[in-house]
Amino acid sequence: MADLCFVSGIGGSVFMDELLDVVADAVRRAGGRARTAAGRFPEPRADTVYVIVPHEYFIVTPEHLQPSPEQLARTIGFCVEHPGTLSFERTARFVPRLACGVDINLDSTAELRRQGNRVEHFQLGYTPLWDRWGGDPDSPREVDVTYLGTEERRRSKLIGSYWRDLDGVRSRLFVPPHEMMGPSRVDFLPGSAKHEHLANSRTLLNLHRGTTVALEWVRVLEAMCNGCVVLTEPSADLEPAVPGEHLVVARPEALGAAAAALVAQPSRERDLRLAGYDFVRNKLDLPGSARMLMELAGGLVTGSSELVETPLTRLAVGSRSAAESLSMDTPSWDVRFAPGPQGPSGESDAAACAMAVDRIRYARRAATRQWIPGAPVFPDAARGPVDVLLVRRPGEPDPIELANDLLNGTVLPRRLLVGEDGSLTSSAARPYDVLEHEFALGRGFTRNALLERSDAPWLLVLDAGLRASPYLVERLLEPGTDVAHCLVGDPVEGLVAALPAEARRLRRLPYLGCGYLVHRSVVDTVGGWTEEPLFDELEDHVFWRDVVDGGHRSTLVQQVLLRRTRPDPPPRPVDLDPHRVWAAIQAR
Repeated sequence: MADLCFVSGIGGSVFMDELLDVVADAVRRAGGRARTAAGRFPEPRADTVYVIVPHEYFIVTPEHLQPSPEQLARTIGFCVEHPGTLSFERTARFVPRLACGVDINLDSTAELRRQGNRVEHFQLGYTPLWDRWGGDPDSPREVDVTYLGTEERRRSKLIGSYWRDLDGVRSRLFVPPHEMMGPSRVDFLPGSAKHEHLANSRTLLNLHRGTTVALEWVRVLEAMCNGCVVLTEPSADLEPAVPGEHLVVARPEALGAAAAALVAQPSRERDLRLAGYDFVRNKLDLPGSARMLMELAGGLVTGSSELVETPLTRLAVGSRSAAESLSMDTPSWDVRFAPGPQGPSGESDAAACAMAVDRIRYARRAATRQWIPGAPVFPDAARGPVDVLLVRRPGEPDPIELANDLLNGTVLPRRLLVGEDGSLTSSAARPYDVLEHEFALGRGFTRNALLERSDAPWLLVLDAGLRASPYLVERLLEPGTDVAHCLVGDPVEGLVAALPAEARRLRRLPYLGCGYLVHRSVVDTVGGWTEEPLFDELEDHVFWRDVVDGGHRSTLVQQVLLRRTRPDPPPRPVDLDPHRVWAAIQAR
């Protein structure tokens, strides 16, 4: 009997570590021998066979820790990626250098075989390591709809489109960046935290990544093991799962509406929950796959396996850790910002930048300003401890629809204060007070002027061009932290501001903007919003950096509560001399 040693890469994704732990546990339950290790391969015994996830192990493991050719001849690749992804291309490059492989997906098994590799299909199934539910159909669940999937434009656009469908349900949408993920964070749950969350969730939305049409089996099985009903878009490899019996299949555009409809039918949801749990426990043969892996390993020990003969070359293509990993796909809040390794890229026109700065300074000296009182609405209604600071700049739409969204919400703000910064208010009566500037004086300058008229302990900071869920104020108030923000739907990117505030990411990219609820004390501590003309339209980026640098607590509310248009502002300093502006922000 082979001694199976499952080796993960140090600094790799915790998801891969968890999967190897599940397979090692299945081997032991099937009567085999299994152990786990990280980094360098342990010294082999006469009966040792190694198992690695090739697309990740060779990326994160430094060259001096790479296995020897003799060890590779005793190594089985555990493959998990679908064709059509960069990770699968890496898998296909590395598998020929190993003794053989197993693959959890039918499509990638077939493709690796087509390329001449010896690969067997490994059927995942029920494992007690995933089950935090236990099969009680009436156990309470606090989350109606959840989503667990790394950020990717197609997925994000679909999730963003569900915002009205999911308005009235309790949702938690986890959209972490496509990076090496390690410890738990607000947008990523590893191990037990993930399984406990699934056991506390009624339904799971499942969307494909990129161009693949294969089912994300690991995510689906983890959900079913915890009684979380899966709603997925059509998949090429659903069998042996039966749509309508074990899970729900709907067009990707309709998944949000399907989820909302399902949570309104508890009896139907209960039937799917029990059927899915029975399916994963009794219809999928994980023990049989574990025995197949043991037989493969035994063949390598005895020399009876037919190995693929390929030249051995250096496998390492680099080394990176979770702490150093930073997704290059995170969308910027600023639609014109083109990130590069040292900040924004693009040509500079120092003279035009200087003129833009001077124009703002002159406007502040010369412009007329006036307050226009609004017509009060719902004077006797109860209101929350929140004032809204809303700024409209040239080219942005009329804020009246956003104001109506807020006034029809579940929690009414105390006051709506609107700054028309270089835009003229219509003559019609408005349900808010308006500060009107003849010329554009700057978003930060205008916000600070609105702040002087506010007296609420909480401030909801918005720009024109947004539309709000009626639950916006209610959901942002719930965490009770210093600053709370939510996912924002975008017509091009799908989602923006979908990540928590992190210093390392803010140093490279202005990925957070408005749409946040902040306690007045935080604004006072950071001195309000920057009025530096050089930072025109980067005021929120500077604010978020001040929040992080000041150690203020911030919370990401994992629901799409805002949608925005794509503004096309006039040229700003950051557009005209990006290197100078970014260097000045870095030096603050």
